[in-house]
Amino acid sequence: MATKPQGGAVRFSQEAWAELRKVTWPTRETVARLTIIVLVISSLISVYIFAFDNFFTATITEGYLGSPQASPQPVAP
Repeated sequence: MATKPQGGAVRFSQEAWAELRKVTWPTRETVARLTIIVLVISSLISVYIFAFDNFFTATITEGYLGSPQASPQPVAP
């Protein structure tokens, strides 16, 4: 039969809290600056992907497949 570890949830909580005290947390300014950097880079990448997607869509649609044409109207008898 397996034995239960000594301490349980209380010991785990105490050890976890002790480890969290050892962490070097960034300052509020650092977090704000890094968040802005991530948002700017993400925006630039999304604009880049959007531009090239539209460029390739236009190239394939207009250049390779030809311009989409309207279907001819049926002639009445």
